[in-house]
Amino acid sequence: MRKLLGGLTASFGLGVSLFGGWMLVRGPFLGGPSLESTSMLAALTAFLVGVVIFFRGVVRWAGVGARI
Repeated sequence: MRKLLGGLTASFGLGVSLFGGWMLVRGPFLGGPSLESTSMLAALTAFLVGVVIFFRGVVRWAGVGARI
């Protein structure tokens, strides 16, 4: 059950970080309009939080670290 929960958490974090990263690069690098400063900050926050959630899920899936 721990591996399943860790895998789901990692998948969710990967999805959030991919979405946040896509929102950041779709404007300047893919020919679209740049985001406003508030939206860009929200996309950057989503990307960083997604990376943290992804690695938290990977650690739980691998079964390493402290048992919390």
